[in-house]
Amino acid sequence: MKKNLMTTHTLLKSTLLGLFASTLTLSSFAAEQGEQPVPVEVSTVSEGITTFTQDLPGRVNAIRTAEVRARVDGILEKRVFTEGDMVKQGDVLFQIDKRQLQADVQAERANLNDAIAQQKLNQQTLERYTTLLELGAVSQQEFDTFAAQNEQAKARVELAKSNLRNAQIQLEYATVTAPISGRIGRAMVTEGALVRAAESTHLATIEQLDKVYVDFTRSSSEMMQLRKLFESGQSSNASSSTVQIFYNDGTQYPGSGNLEFSSWSVEPDTGSVQLRAIVDNPDHLLLPGMFVRVKLPVGESDSLLQVPQKAVTMSANGATVKLIKDGKLAVQPVELGPMVGPNWVVKSGLQRGDQVIVSNTQFLQPGTPVTAMNQPSGNAQNQTQE
Repeated sequence: MKKNLMTTHTLLKSTLLGLFASTLTLSSFAAEQGEQPVPVEVSTVSEGITTFTQDLPGRVNAIRTAEVRARVDGILEKRVFTEGDMVKQGDVLFQIDKRQLQADVQAERANLNDAIAQQKLNQQTLERYTTLLELGAVSQQEFDTFAAQNEQAKARVELAKSNLRNAQIQLEYATVTAPISGRIGRAMVTEGALVRAAESTHLATIEQLDKVYVDFTRSSSEMMQLRKLFESGQSSNASSSTVQIFYNDGTQYPGSGNLEFSSWSVEPDTGSVQLRAIVDNPDHLLLPGMFVRVKLPVGESDSLLQVPQKAVTMSANGATVKLIKDGKLAVQPVELGPMVGPNWVVKSGLQRGDQVIVSNTQFLQPGTPVTAMNQPSGNAQNQTQE
């Protein structure tokens, strides 16, 4: 029993001596390492042009929409177009039964011929009465009566011409054509349906999609600041009035849009401004009624300091960065602004030219000698979201 205790004591003593030796070895290694600067990746703090943007919800609307409606009464005989196809202005879309309208044209033409014949007879009578008046064979009152009747006959001719033209127009309305070029939707009525002009029966809708509107809103006060930004010399209207469109899944639309400032209007109930951007849509990827995200420029600066996102450490006490100061690692508190793409905007705490560490240095303590590896600065022109 006593022998076993002695053996155990000897083993413990050997283990403790080994641990102590290991500790001395690690301390000696750490001291040796501390003499040599640790290579770290850095990014140089610099100033860059920054365009601040804001993501806003928007909705796509056709730049032109035409509702095709019935302008005469009749039975719909035929639908000529294919639903969903592109149509051109003047293309025939529907054919309404026109037999009654053709009969009306013939009746009005007969009325016109009758009025013309009556007017000719009155004109001849007036010419004879003119001769008789010079001979004194008729009184002035009789002559004036026939002259008035001749003027009435002329008026009836003009009225008959107008009625004939109206009947011809009604006949033309029986052939329904496209008022604009664009994509036509589904037919709202089928063949055999009775359409009425008084009810303006809705036949179909055509939407022009080569260009579309994207409508969105913003507060009136913010929009006044936006207008000042675009009208100032600090930014060009050509670039600042350009908005980017994103689908709801985050995918960016390949084209861009331009703000149409002339369409600004303030909603009296909400005080918000209705904005509109015009977007080229040659492939018809944007469809009316589609919800999208609009990236709107709301500010621009060319003197903001930026650091990569991975250089910033967030904690309960605020944001800090690690940088090289006098050849050693130093921890610097910073005040952050908004995100600028992959970078943070730094309001205070850093200066232009500072080298912030972007590599993993969680095992290095402040004061550790470090040396910078070549790392290009990533502070080019960027965009940010509010």
